[in-house]
Amino acid sequence: MSGDDRTTAFERWEVVELAASQPEPTAATLEDDLEALRSQAHAQGYAAGVESGRLEAEESCSRVKQLAESFANTLDNLDFRLADMVLELALDVARQVVAGELAARPERILDVVNLALKQMAESTREARLLMNPEDAALVRPRLEQVLDKNRLRIVEDARIVRGGCLIETSQGDLDATLQARWRQVVQVLGSNRNWIE
Repeated sequence: MSGDDRTTAFERWEVVELAASQPEPTAATLEDDLEALRSQAHAQGYAAGVESGRLEAEESCSRVKQLAESFANTLDNLDFRLADMVLELALDVARQVVAGELAARPERILDVVNLALKQMAESTREARLLMNPEDAALVRPRLEQVLDKNRLRIVEDARIVRGGCLIETSQGDLDATLQARWRQVVQVLGSNRNWIE
């Protein structure tokens, strides 16, 4: 006996009855069903497209944010490099101006010496004013009358760069050499460039 032969007459009647009770689909109902399927497919496709677009937009925003941060970091680094370059240029110009001023007006050493002497303690005895021989030749005739020779002696020292001096005392030294004054200025500017490189 096959599977179909096992069904009873009543069961076969139910199936026939059920099939007979279903109306025959019409073109209009088929069109409505097709439109419903299209609508459902469109809604699902639209939702999938919106989600895909949202994911792409988030990824694009993330890339743009990374680019903006990278650009900002690059600009910051460039600012620091430019600031360093401007500082180096300014120091080069300043060094040239100072050297040119000293060459054109070597008597400016008198201002340096007078300032150093004012900073020297009044109680200092037997100090030595070390100067470049060329500067000493300029200073000696002008300071001979005002210097207390028992208290301060001018000593020529070729190691002292023109434009500076060094006062040695028993209490300590007062360094007014060009290199020391230059070092003070560049340290204030956050640099460590030497006078002569």
